Parts: sequence; C-alpha cells; structure tokens
Amino acid sequence: MVSNILLLLLVIVHAVPVLWLIYLSLKTNTEIMTSPLAPPRAVQWVNYLDAFRTIPFLSMITNTAIVIAVSVPAAMLFAVFAAFAVGRMRFGGGRLQNRVYTYFVCGVIMPTCVMILPIYLVMVKLKLYDTLWSTIFTHIGWTAPMNMMILVSGFRRIPDSLEEAAVIDGCNIWQLLFRILVPVAKPVISTAFIMTFLACWNDFPLAKIMLNSPAVRTLSIAAAYFKGQFSTNYALMTAGCVILIVPQLLIFTVFQQFIIEGVTAGAVKG
Repeated sequence: MVSNILLLLLVIVHAVPVLWLIYLSLKTNTEIMTSPLAPPRAVQWVNYLDAFRTIPFLSMITNTAIVIAVSVPAAMLFAVFAAFAVGRMRFGGGRLQNRVYTYFVCGVIMPTCVMILPIYLVMVKLKLYDTLWSTIFTHIGWTAPMNMMILVSGFRRIPDSLEEAAVIDGCNIWQLLFRILVPVAKPVISTAFIMTFLACWNDFPLAKIMLNSPAVRTLSIAAAYFKGQFSTNYALMTAGCVILIVPQLLIFTVFQQFIIEGVTAGAVKG
C-alpha cells in the first residue's frame, strides 16, 4: 500500500510540470503574466500554429537529424568496443582495465559547466566552432561515460561459459563480440542507444554556445526564439516546448520495454 502511494506521488511529481506546460500553452501571453492560475478565457490553439511559423522547424529538424545520425551510431560503436575491452577482456593484470573504467566513470560526475569553456576553446582552435561537427564530436565524448557504465555492467553479467563455448566452436574475437555478446546484451545496448539519442536531442547549453548561426541551429534551442532582449512571449514559448516534448514522450512510450529490460538485464536462461 505504501509503495503504491509513493509511486502515485512520483507520477504526480513528474506529470504536473508537463501538464502545467500544456495548460499555459493554451493561454495568451497577457493571461500568463497576469493570471497564470486562472483558466483561459478562450483556448489558444493558435499558439501552436504561431510557434510553427516563428521557428524554422525544417532547418532545425534537418540539423538535429544530421547530428543524431552521425553522433549516436559513432558513440554507440565506440561504447561497445570500449565496454567489451573493459568488461570482457583482461589486460594489465586486471588493474589497468579497472583504472580505465574508473577514468570513464569520473566523466559522469564531471559538471557540464566545467567542460563548456575547454570544449569551446578546442573547437575554436580546430576551426569547428559554429559547425555541426562541434556538437557531434562533443556528444560522442559526453555520452561515453554513461554508456560505459551501462554496457560494462551488461557485458560483465554475461556468463563466462557462453564465451568459452563460442571460442571452442571457433569464434574469433569479432565473431564473439558481434554474434554472441552483442545479441545477448541487446537490452542494455538498446537502453544506452535511447539515452544517447535523448541526450543529443535535448542538449541546450552546448548547442546554444557552439551553434551561433541560424543555419546550423538545432531543435534544442528552438524555444529561445521567443525570448527577446526586453520581452518574452511565454505563450509561444510554452507551445514550442510542448511540440519539442511530444517526440520524446513517443520515444519513451514505444521503447519503454527496452529501457526496463536494460535496467533489469542480467538473468540468463540456462
């Protein structure tokens, strides 16, 4: 009973901000500023149409698709190779691989604000500032620590007997990885893939700093179009935020089974 109440409270805590955002998006900017709690005098569906007209969605979607199409597969391939080396291979007497794993884990606790300036300076030096490559390379590096934690845990849960049987049957190292270990670790790989995708989709601070020209901006900074120097159109901003949230909700709804399997992976049928 207590657990059900706690779960209900948790659902409410997470659902209220989204519902509040939708509620505000159906009001005029004046109503939001003067009476945010009062119901709208007339439902303003036109806010969504105006948001579409204000934001260059076509170019932003194209840029976002390019960033995701390049950075997500590259990040996953790098994470699978690295997790395989750390989780299944033994080098340096076992101590070196633990140090490599610790090195990656330290990246999880590193604050984003600390890394922004060094990344900016590096991209300017490499002449990649204000290009999509600046975000692509950074996303590959930023997502590596979390992906390593997920994938190494998944690879280490695979029984050694499965790997030994594959080697006895004549599998080389590439066949062992892609034909045996990757299919067995599919739930955790799917979880890492979804989290990497959402990290690239939601990234705001990096895109805001690195992508200065309108031609290379991504969807994550679309809501900033409604904030001017002296005023902010909150009605259109909330409508734009709702539009950006919908694809993420759809992704979680469709792939929630993979996320749950990735978190609870480890049971292997004998």
